[in-house]
Amino acid sequence: MKKSTKIILTFIIGIIAGVVSVLFLNLSWLIIFAGLVCSAIMLLIFKNPRAGIFLIAFLLPFERIGSFELSGITIRASQLFALVTIIAWIFIFCAKKVNFSARNPLIIPILFLNGFSILSMINAVNLQRAVIIFVFNLFVMIFSIMLPNFINNVKILNKVIKYILISCLLVCIFGIYQFLGDMVGLPPEITGLRQHYTQEVFGFPRIQSTALEPLYFANYLLIPISIGIAFIIGRRKKEQKLPLNLFWIFIITGLACLNLILTLSRGGFLGLLTILLLSAIVFIKSILKPSKLVIILVLSLISITAAFQFLKFTGDEENVDTFIEQATTLNKGVGVEERFSTYDQAIRMIKDHPIIGNGIGNFGPLFNRSPYHMPSEGWAIVNNEFLELWAEVGLLGLLSFIAMIVLIVLRTAKALIKSTDPYLKTLLLGLVIAFMGIMAQYQTFSILYILHIWFLVGLIVAVQNLLFAEKQIKIN
Repeated sequence: MKKSTKIILTFIIGIIAGVVSVLFLNLSWLIIFAGLVCSAIMLLIFKNPRAGIFLIAFLLPFERIGSFELSGITIRASQLFALVTIIAWIFIFCAKKVNFSARNPLIIPILFLNGFSILSMINAVNLQRAVIIFVFNLFVMIFSIMLPNFINNVKILNKVIKYILISCLLVCIFGIYQFLGDMVGLPPEITGLRQHYTQEVFGFPRIQSTALEPLYFANYLLIPISIGIAFIIGRRKKEQKLPLNLFWIFIITGLACLNLILTLSRGGFLGLLTILLLSAIVFIKSILKPSKLVIILVLSLISITAAFQFLKFTGDEENVDTFIEQATTLNKGVGVEERFSTYDQAIRMIKDHPIIGNGIGNFGPLFNRSPYHMPSEGWAIVNNEFLELWAEVGLLGLLSFIAMIVLIVLRTAKALIKSTDPYLKTLLLGLVIAFMGIMAQYQTFSILYILHIWFLVGLIVAVQNLLFAEKQIKIN
């Protein structure tokens, strides 16, 4: 990057830091300090955008804790640094100092999806929300497209996976603290739990760790769990060194499974079940080995036993029965009734505009019959991503999204057949299985612009490219 460009960027970032300082001067000096630290990190990212990738990999689960409100919009650290990384990538691309030529066939269905999203705005009753949701979706998709350009060798890939696993370890430890802290009577201000996830509801807390809700935390955990299972089951002894010691991978995977169970997210359980079934099918030869079978049984028993011991820690044996009832009841309850209600409404909207949809992000305004007045609990969602896409961006948009999923699966199969690298093949299988687990959980919620999901998509393409490449090209 030229010296003049650096000066301009420093000046711009300085102005941003100054504005932030003025806006929050009356709130806390800590925010000003955080703004200065963020400015320093931004400069580092502009100097080396790959540092931004590592940082974002670590910050993926920090959704609620690690964010701040600005003009009614929640700004997350991962989003902020992702934006800076994208800008740095564009600057480098325009300067043509580095050739960003990573193959990515997903660009085509992503372009179609965004194109049909724009087309759907014709029927939007709340155009402002349509534009905002479109920008959010476009943002995470651009980041996903950018990612394979930086993860272009195994060394960088391993660092990214390492940061994901370490971050998972920390947020899982915090999740355990949340559960125990709430049970001993610590207030939500200290545990970080939202009020309706404390023990006041079921007699035991539903942990959310650093995420906004238990279901989002469970969704994130599917990624490290699937990676961990792939490494534990599919890894061969003479394979390339793992990002972390296998013992730590075992610990992290077990803790992640325990945390997911304690979220009491039925959608999360569906995603976990999908991961376990696919892993059993894909790694069937490894599972049948006595040593691997023992590891799987030990991991499963520890996670399940620990979860029930935590529930018994509440002092009420009935909490175990309550937990099982909530986890297995699929046809009654407020949450289930709400989902069926939104499903019915989505189907009615689909009948109105089946091809181009009712407008991206506009299910909530239509469902609430008040297009420009957002309820206190937020806009309603369909709670099924595929139904919501059809209702909002039409059949054309839905087919574009499905085409992206099909391309991921087909390209993965091609990469696995072509390559002989056992380490990358194992990792790719773990990542794709995680993706399918998330798609399974997408049957129970519907937010498309989740950064960790699109980070996973970009990571899958990056590993596919490494498997296709005859040699790894290092970008200085």
